[in-house]
Amino acid sequence: MSERVSTASSVRNIDGIGERALHWLVLSGNRIAVTGVLVGAIAALFFTLVRLGLVAIGPGSAAASAFGSGFVSGTVTLVTIALSINQLVLSRMFGSPGELFDQMDGTRDLRRRVREHAGESSVPNDPADFLGLTAETLTERANRLSAAFEASDDTPAEAQDYAEGIATYGESIAEKIESQTAIVNVLAVVLGTEYAQNMTATEHLQNEYDQFPPAAESELDAIDDLLEAIAVTRQFFKTLSLQQDFARLSRVVAYSGLVALATTVAMALVYRPDSVTVPEPYLAVAFSLSLGVIVTPLAVFIAYMFRAATIARRTVSVGPFVPPEERGDNG
Repeated sequence: MSERVSTASSVRNIDGIGERALHWLVLSGNRIAVTGVLVGAIAALFFTLVRLGLVAIGPGSAAASAFGSGFVSGTVTLVTIALSINQLVLSRMFGSPGELFDQMDGTRDLRRRVREHAGESSVPNDPADFLGLTAETLTERANRLSAAFEASDDTPAEAQDYAEGIATYGESIAEKIESQTAIVNVLAVVLGTEYAQNMTATEHLQNEYDQFPPAAESELDAIDDLLEAIAVTRQFFKTLSLQQDFARLSRVVAYSGLVALATTVAMALVYRPDSVTVPEPYLAVAFSLSLGVIVTPLAVFIAYMFRAATIARRTVSVGPFVPPEERGDNG
């Protein structure tokens, strides 16, 4: 089989300390923990700058006016944006009975396909278990296809390689899935374009040869259906993950925005026309910590946007059409 239509035998692995750190920052890491890292970095940076004398925070400096007006307006604006996002999320949850029935029918059709190919009476409700069952069924069907090819005397070598590659691909997904895990972690397993490469390889095999045994043709159709189910599942999980994240974002920004606003007012009252109420030895610490609290709503916003932008970019395609940017995207 040519490289253009070769199978992808495994999902993408995250290797190297730098790549794992970036993956944690933009996708897999808990967003509150990522926020903490960003806030800590900002507080540490300004504390260092103050200690080095590169930033003036004493009486008569611009710090008093910044706390008095600049930070207040910025915090209020950010909280307003968060509330607007919350309204957007809520609007996506509403719909007429007809629209809701259409959504339900689409979801049940996806579950029915997987259930029939798996030979089960029902499929799991847990997203991780559902994707795991899909991957295991894909591997089972690929193994059946391999057995059907072995039983035939004139099976081309590339067809056998295809069956083995699909089986390994399903195994790699199943190995990385943990039951009852967060949807975003389930989605991260199938964020790559391997499914599209395998769909193209399946199409090539079906059209290139027309002398496969009936059993092999049946298994090829099932594999194509399961790969399509993976493609649809990743898009559906993307929707669920982003809706959950945006709902949390609006709530966390509202909470942290209130604390940030109170901190801004408190720091504005610390500064007097010719003095500050905080003793000089502790002013740098108070300034850095207060600044960290004030930028927390923005850090929360950035942390969630990191993940939303990463998911959106790496799930642009639905099916075998893969933009070059997505094919070569590493983060």
